[in-house]
Amino acid sequence: MVFRFRVLLVVIAVSMGLAIMLPTGHALAAGPTITLTTSPVSLNLRIKPGTSNVQTLQFKNGSSIPLPMTVQVKVFGAYGTSGEAAITDPPANNPSASYVSLTPSTFTAQPNVWTAVKMTINLPKSAGLGYYYAIVFKPTLPTQAPSARSTTVKGSNAILVLVDSGSANEKRQVQVTNFSATKHIYQYLPAHFNVTIRNTGNIYLAPSGDIFISRHSDMTDAIANIPFNHAAANVLPNSNRSFQTSWTDGFPLFQQKQLAGQPVTDAKGRPVQQLVWNFSSPLSKFRFGKYYAQLALTYNDGTGNRLVVSQVSFWVVPWELILMILGAITGLIIIWTYFKKGIKKLWRKFIRR
Repeated sequence: MVFRFRVLLVVIAVSMGLAIMLPTGHALAAGPTITLTTSPVSLNLRIKPGTSNVQTLQFKNGSSIPLPMTVQVKVFGAYGTSGEAAITDPPANNPSASYVSLTPSTFTAQPNVWTAVKMTINLPKSAGLGYYYAIVFKPTLPTQAPSARSTTVKGSNAILVLVDSGSANEKRQVQVTNFSATKHIYQYLPAHFNVTIRNTGNIYLAPSGDIFISRHSDMTDAIANIPFNHAAANVLPNSNRSFQTSWTDGFPLFQQKQLAGQPVTDAKGRPVQQLVWNFSSPLSKFRFGKYYAQLALTYNDGTGNRLVVSQVSFWVVPWELILMILGAITGLIIIWTYFKKGIKKLWRKFIRR
């Protein structure tokens, strides 16, 4: 499945036997596995109070056996700052789940066949600002003897549905609470940046923009432009969302080492980096000195686009290369000094003769 809604990567925790999963799935235990696939991953809907909206959800059972399925309506909120979703049952005093109907809500999913589920959302005239639904597809696993290896499933999939009622009371506002480089000095690119955004409004929104790189603090003559959140990842109200992005336009460049097309990791499972020299790149892309990065973030507050700007500085200093060059120059000077002394001695001997 392709994520458009990257702000909230699907993570479902079901205490009765299903573990946390991502949309692509994580095996819960050793043994046979069943892959569940849903489409779309998320929906952003604008529904006016007193009206309804109908959407078609798709489910696929990627196994060799039929699976009884139950489709449930849950709600979600932000889990931490990494973009994960905390999926829970609707509170008892919250009628929002009753606004959603699913047809069918139970079915038997045949192997490798897409099943369509119609989702209808009927908002009452008294609807609030926004609603955050998680449509969970929960399988009933085959019963096995206690001695048999249990069948495992790659998670219980969910489709995240964000509903905006378009209320006049909506407040759309964000703040950049952190924009920083991960290091003050880099030896070579990439340079990595952390961005934390807080939604101080009362409805979800998707701020986006660009990070500009320049040698000047006034950002004249920008040498790079890095898209920021062009995938339109949403930030929920009264929550923080952290993003990471990198500047990679330069040489030499640290890249993840690969062997036979597979990434190489060290004993602790961390990716191994290697320095790659691309001599076909223009010499102007050799990065050295002080640089400035400026985040220009825009969002729509309901009346028009608003701009939020933040700036950070950092250095790129290839100190190993500099030491090698200085060492080579020092060595040449020493060799030349001794060579000159030797030539002078030989010349004086020649003159005396």
